[in-house]
Amino acid sequence: FGMPKRILLVIAVMMLCAAVAVDAQKYKSGARASRPGSGAPVATASKHSPLDPSNFLVVIIAALILIYGANRALRPPFVDMGGTSGESADDQEAGEMQLHTTFMFVIVSSCSLVLIFYFMSAMSVLITILFSLISSLSLGALVYPYVDRITENRYSREVEVPYLGPMPLLAIYMTPVCIAAVVGWLVTKSWLLNNLLAFSLIIFFLTSVRLSSLKVASSLLILAFFYDIFWVFISSSIFGKNVMVVVATGLNVPIKILVPLIYQTGVTTQFTLIGLGDIVLPGLLLCFSLRMDDAKGIPMRGGYFAATMVGYIVGLTICEIVVGTLHVAQPAMIYLVPGTLIPFALVARRRGELEMAWEGLKSHQRIHDDDEAAYP
Repeated sequence: FGMPKRILLVIAVMMLCAAVAVDAQKYKSGARASRPGSGAPVATASKHSPLDPSNFLVVIIAALILIYGANRALRPPFVDMGGTSGESADDQEAGEMQLHTTFMFVIVSSCSLVLIFYFMSAMSVLITILFSLISSLSLGALVYPYVDRITENRYSREVEVPYLGPMPLLAIYMTPVCIAAVVGWLVTKSWLLNNLLAFSLIIFFLTSVRLSSLKVASSLLILAFFYDIFWVFISSSIFGKNVMVVVATGLNVPIKILVPLIYQTGVTTQFTLIGLGDIVLPGLLLCFSLRMDDAKGIPMRGGYFAATMVGYIVGLTICEIVVGTLHVAQPAMIYLVPGTLIPFALVARRRGELEMAWEGLKSHQRIHDDDEAAYP
């Protein structure tokens, strides 16, 4: 979309930290919005509501998003892979999360959470501005290849833009449309526009950041596991309130997928939801799983990706059942981390590739046809 990959990586990591910090899956049942467009949190199921079919619809939506996102991260739409990725080694490595980055990721997310907790009003404005900017960029990046295909590449010529460098003409033409979509969400707080922007952010994260090995994936997900447990279950004994619930119910930014409840029990439309962090973090492992399948020539339905996806679906389904029946703050990562890491490790052990997966794929060449070179 015309921006250097290193800049995209920095933006993606910063926004992902903020998204994880205020992950919306940890919500308090019965939270209510005052009126559309007010900026108040969305209304969720009351504490006495039964399990709603929309809880299972959330699982289906999350799985479909991850299938699309992993495939798009592996092979961008309408791009001829032709044996090599077409990227320099520096560009390829720019998007890889390293082991030390996983620790910084959780530290920055925790610091962001505390800042939002103590300075909710000011941080809410700042986060809304930041997410509005990045949502405009991610929405453009999401639809750009399809619009470029429809227009038969007539506007792919690059022009020099001050401070940004060369950018495709189509990207410049699309900018007002993307900004208009974000402004529309800011004005109306429409849940449909929210989901569109959230979807674009998820794809942006999955295609801008990637895990280099099972070692890095394990570090990231295990740290996120304990991050969830601390901020959902332990923070109230230190800060006097459940920090995660206070923050997640006090912000209204497009960092969640909203699904209206099938059985509405209130005047205001009620939703079930899932936070971006609960899709993106396991999604990074799923992207790595698909790269492993691609590198080894394994069909997607019978390798690392399939096993990890099944584990994700099972873990998220259990989480949704608990949330939908008990209506308590629930850290999804306690289900999603073992649900994804364990199946991946079992497949790797069965295939005798656990050590190789732990250290990561070394080659930066994609396979195609009968080529057996590893895809980065």
